[in-house]
Amino acid sequence: MRSERKQEEKKSNGKRIATNILAALYTLSVVIFLVLVFLVNVLPALYFIVIVAVLALASFPILKALLARPRKPRSGREGREGRERRKSGKNRAVAAVMAVILILVTSLGSYYMGSTLNFFGKISGTKQTHDYYVVVRADSDYEKVKDIEGQAVGAMTSDGDEIYQQAKERLQKQVDISFAELGSFDSVAGALVNGQTEAIFINSAYYDMALEEVDGFTTESTRILVDIDVTVEQEASAKAVNVTEQPFNVYVSGIDTTGSIGNISRSDVNMVMTVNPKTRTILLTSIPRDYYVTLASKGALDKLTHSGLYGIDETTATVENLLDIDINYYVKVNFTTVIKLVDTLGGITVNSEYNFSAKGMDGVTYRYVAGPNQLNGQAALAFSRERYSFASGDNQRVKNQQAVITGIINKCTSSASILTNYAGILNSVEDNIQTNMTQGEMTSLVKMQLGDMSGWTIKQCSLSGSGLMTPVYSIPNYNVWVMQPDQSSIDNAKSQIAAVMGE
Repeated sequence: MRSERKQEEKKSNGKRIATNILAALYTLSVVIFLVLVFLVNVLPALYFIVIVAVLALASFPILKALLARPRKPRSGREGREGRERRKSGKNRAVAAVMAVILILVTSLGSYYMGSTLNFFGKISGTKQTHDYYVVVRADSDYEKVKDIEGQAVGAMTSDGDEIYQQAKERLQKQVDISFAELGSFDSVAGALVNGQTEAIFINSAYYDMALEEVDGFTTESTRILVDIDVTVEQEASAKAVNVTEQPFNVYVSGIDTTGSIGNISRSDVNMVMTVNPKTRTILLTSIPRDYYVTLASKGALDKLTHSGLYGIDETTATVENLLDIDINYYVKVNFTTVIKLVDTLGGITVNSEYNFSAKGMDGVTYRYVAGPNQLNGQAALAFSRERYSFASGDNQRVKNQQAVITGIINKCTSSASILTNYAGILNSVEDNIQTNMTQGEMTSLVKMQLGDMSGWTIKQCSLSGSGLMTPVYSIPNYNVWVMQPDQSSIDNAKSQIAAVMGE
C-alpha cells in the first residue's frame, strides 16, 4: 500500500514538473512574441491591444491549470478527492493542449516578426560597393594576379577619384605593379584590344559599358583576372518627412546587375514615385534611361543611366534638378527583385497597350496581348525591358515598367497572398533592395496600410523625347544614342507631381 502511494506521488511529481516546464515555455513564447511585435511596430495600436488582451485572457486559465497542485487524499474522503483530482487532471490536460497550440502560434508569429525586423535592417542602409576588375585579353598567358608583377597596368584618368585610388592601392598590396593613366574608359578598353597594354584596371560598371561601346572588347576576347572591391558608407541623404502625414517623393532606381544591390551600376530604370498618404494617391513618373541631362556634380551632359556610375546620390540630385523637386528617399532594386517578388506573389496582372513578344533572360519568348496579361516573374521582367517592338522605343518601355509596378502594388494591397506568403516575400527580395528610408519610416507606412487596408489611386506620367547621336561626358570619344528631352513632357510631369503633392 505504501509502495503504491509512493509510486503515485512519484508519478504526480513527474507530471507536475512537466506541466511547470510547459508553463515556463508557454510564458517565454508569449513574452518573446509580444516583445518582437512591440519592437517591429508594424501593427496599429488597436491590433496590439487586442493581441495582448486575447493572450492575457487565454493565459490566466492555462497557467492556473498547469501550475495547480493536486490535493493529497485524506482518510475517509478518497472518493471526493479522487473526483477532484480527476477533474484537475482533465483541466491540466486541456490546458496543456491549449498551451502547445499557442506556443506554436506565437512561435510562428515570432518568426514572422523576426523576419520583418531582419528585412528592414537589411534593406535600410547607405553602403555602396565599387567593384574594379583587372582585365586581360582572353588569349593572354596571365592566369593569376601575380603573373602581372612588374607591369604598367592601364587605368582611367582618375581626376581625384578617392575610391579608385583606394582600389589601386589594394591591388598594389597584392602585386608590385604601376599604373599608366590612359584617359576615359573607352580609351583604356581600346588600349587592351589593340595591344597597347597587357592588362587594364577598370570599374565593373565601365567594363559593362566597354562591352557595349568599344569594338573588339567582348566577353570572348577579354578575361577578368581579379576583382577588387571597395565598400564605402555614404552620408545620409534622405530629406525626411512624416511619411504618414506629408507627401513625399521616392526615386526608384532599377539597376542592370545580378551582383550585390549595393554595387555601383548604371541606372536602367528611373522612376519618381510621388506618394500622398492623406489622399492615398501615388504618381509614377518615368524617365527614359537615355535621357540627355546635365549631371548634377559634373555640370556636363550625359545619359541619365550613366549618372549611376557616380553613385545613387548623383542620380537623385540630377533628377531633382531636371524636375525641380526634392527627392526625399531612394529605393534601389535589381532585375532579380522583379522575378522573385512576382513569383512569390503568385504572379501579377499587367495591362498592355499592344500585342507584342519579347525574349526573356531565361531564353523564352513571351507573347503579350493588348489588355490584361497574367505574368510570372520572368514574363514580367521581359515585358518591362522590351523596347524594340515599339515605334516609340524607350518611351513605351517606361510605360510598360509603370504597368508592372502598378501590377505589383495592386497585388500587394488587394490580395491575401501578401499574408499567406509573407515570410517568403521578405526572403525573396531582401538581398535585392536597398533604401535610405529608416526602419521607423517603413514600419509607419506598413502600420498605416494595415490600419484600414484602403486602396490606392495610381496615376502614371512619363517623360519623352527624340533621338540624337552625340558624345557624352562618360563616353567622350564616340557618338552614342541619347534621347533629347521634350520640354513639354517635363513641364507636364512637374505639373502632375505638384498636383499630387498638393492634393
